[in-house]
Amino acid sequence: MARRYDYMDWLRVLSIFVVVGIHVVSKIINNTTTDDWIWHFANMFDAGLRWCVPVFFMLSGALLLTRDKEESVSEFLKKRLSKVVIPLIFWSFIYTLYNIYELGESYTAYEILVQFLTDDIYYHLWFLYTITGLYIMAPFLKLLVVHMDKKTFQAFLLFWIIFSCFLPFLPKFFEFELALTPGLFEPYIGYFLLGAYLVLYPVPKKYLLPLGILAIASYFITLWGTYYLNAGLPADEFDDFFYEHYRPNALFITLFIFIGFQHMSKKIKPNALITRISTATFGIYVIHPLIQIYLNKFFGLNETTFNPIISVPLVWLLIFIISFGIILAMQKLPVVNRLVP
Repeated sequence: MARRYDYMDWLRVLSIFVVVGIHVVSKIINNTTTDDWIWHFANMFDAGLRWCVPVFFMLSGALLLTRDKEESVSEFLKKRLSKVVIPLIFWSFIYTLYNIYELGESYTAYEILVQFLTDDIYYHLWFLYTITGLYIMAPFLKLLVVHMDKKTFQAFLLFWIIFSCFLPFLPKFFEFELALTPGLFEPYIGYFLLGAYLVLYPVPKKYLLPLGILAIASYFITLWGTYYLNAGLPADEFDDFFYEHYRPNALFITLFIFIGFQHMSKKIKPNALITRISTATFGIYVIHPLIQIYLNKFFGLNETTFNPIISVPLVWLLIFIISFGIILAMQKLPVVNRLVP
């Protein structure tokens, strides 16, 4: 895939902007209860934003699994893994320092190693571990993409939806779990392959309206379902079942967003700023929690400093702009730029 897809740049930028927003409103969700009006205010935002992370996986799959360029497994992994493993090690070290010097945690060297190996250093770093696993699998998943015809691909995606989206409802609401493991139908593998499928076999425009209706219905299901599961729970026991990226409600919203951008691709023109932010999304992702923390620590700015109707968009925008500015500077420095590829 030699040419650049402008709609993917816009979609990537919108997705990272939304990620920042989720981490702003989630502070309210996790520290209040359904008895507080600001919980409902935050839920109104959060319920409609959970498509952003699946879109990142879909974009990666769309670009990596449909490439015409032939590469050996070692060539592919050498090129891709260095871009995520080196930053993962560095930012894990940074957030470990934060845990020690800001939160007062104490670790032995062995405990730090175990935390690093088990993704237990900081909440948002899970994405780097997951994308590392997908990169390792990508050369083999590409073989599937190359050799599956459209109907076989659809059958794969159907089983993925059953295993990842619907079967989790059994233990949640019916208190039993099937003795089957998802295997190749793990949630993020499915999104990775779904991105490739939608590039190879674009969904006709006539399906956009039904998808839009499903997406709107899914939003209200997420909104109500999250309230239903959390009504009466204390602030520290938030149930995020309907917020999970691989629920049917999240899938329908994600599909509508991705396919909608595909159909706008002819109207979306190249934009230098969007392209530049698009190349900084990885860095924005890893650094923005620190910006959020220190905006609050040094300036007292957080999601509830003022009325949340004002504070949430203000802090959201500030975190995004400052994160982008720092990453922009880091990417211009030799060696340092490898930490924010």
